[in-house]
Amino acid sequence: MKIFCCPVCGQPLTFAEKEAFCPGGHRFDRARQGYFNLLQSQASAARRHGDDRLMVEARTRFLEQGFYEPLRSCLAELAVQYAPSPCAVLDAGCGEGYYTQGIAQALADAGKAPHIAAIDISRDSAKAVARRPFAKQAVVASAFRLPVLPESCDLILDIFAPCAAGEFARVLRPGGVLLRAVPLPRHLFGLKAAIYEKPYENSLIEQALPGFESIARRDLCWTLTLDTPQKIDELFKMTPYYYKTSPADQAKVAALPSLSTELAFAVLADRRL
Repeated sequence: MKIFCCPVCGQPLTFAEKEAFCPGGHRFDRARQGYFNLLQSQASAARRHGDDRLMVEARTRFLEQGFYEPLRSCLAELAVQYAPSPCAVLDAGCGEGYYTQGIAQALADAGKAPHIAAIDISRDSAKAVARRPFAKQAVVASAFRLPVLPESCDLILDIFAPCAAGEFARVLRPGGVLLRAVPLPRHLFGLKAAIYEKPYENSLIEQALPGFESIARRDLCWTLTLDTPQKIDELFKMTPYYYKTSPADQAKVAALPSLSTELAFAVLADRRL
């Protein structure tokens, strides 16, 4: 399946072992860590993009302990329900690949023959997903400027990542499905209460997207209890809150012997019209 296109000229990309190339003669080397960088310099200013190594490593350690497994299972179930066979799957904002791998395995087990494209703007995330033991093409790129052919994807995953609805509509085939996971208002409220004097609820996510129809929604809510400072630290560092708080507020979390906090997600399935 051809999913990717050249970020320079838009022609289809062919991937070989060590490089990707297009009919226009543009070539992109495979990094030694296993990913391809298709983020063009004009689209990337000299600033930090996406999750850094500290966040990626903390998220990997935390998620691999199974704390968010109900969410991954729900996403996998819906992916199997809506994906055709074979299927071209784009994870737009794949992070370290925990959800990507679980969904890819579920699709393969269901005989859906998935072709997985894993995209993230963070090089550290691309390195992490490239190391995971499942078949995929790992690429550094922006969800708002996808190096992806029009109407080439059957399923898009957008899990806690910015929603580039226009780009998703462009690259999904008619009838293709976008699966989103978004935080509900009380998600991680217990963690925020440990940090801030006046903790706030998350904003509600607008459900309707232009060019899509809503076909399913599942809300998942439960209480997570962490019983060691290490687990609390991993949860804290995998969230944006760690990077937005002062050293004094970070010290509050570091001093906690245990933590109970709400986990609250909405999983939304939208079909491209």
